[in-house]
Amino acid sequence: MERREVLKSIGLLSFVSAVGMFSACTEKEQKETHEEKEIKTVKSEENELIVNRQEMKIQDSENPTKLELKHTPEIVVKEEDGNGFTKVDVTIGSQGIIHPSAADHWIDYMKLYLDGELISEIKTEAGKARGFGSFYVKLENVKMIKAEIGCNLHGIWENTLSL
Repeated sequence: MERREVLKSIGLLSFVSAVGMFSACTEKEQKETHEEKEIKTVKSEENELIVNRQEMKIQDSENPTKLELKHTPEIVVKEEDGNGFTKVDVTIGSQGIIHPSAADHWIDYMKLYLDGELISEIKTEAGKARGFGSFYVKLENVKMIKAEIGCNLHGIWENTLSL
């Protein structure tokens, strides 16, 4: 009889242990699922703030408005390094009018193209970085640099620089 009781106890302990491991896994999975939902919620809230994806342009190039200047990427080609890469700076805003970076109004992305080919893309979180990018690129035989930016409120703006 004692042997039978010992075997029952071992079986019961194994069962309880297995249930505990299953419960721990389930709790971990639930926690991970909850964390994923929080991340998706934050990204969804940020995406909800991106309200304009229209392509925008300066209407009168002789008299651009402050809004237009604030959204026009300024492209500055700088020095070439010893490896043949040229520094290209892109600032969002022209003629000293710089685009703001706030939780509800910011530049959410910047793209750099060389002769129509996408070379780099920068994504920016709301209010955490100002619209600026510095790139080292090969400009040998390149004829045109284009910078494209997305303002969450005022759409997509671009500027080109012919070389």
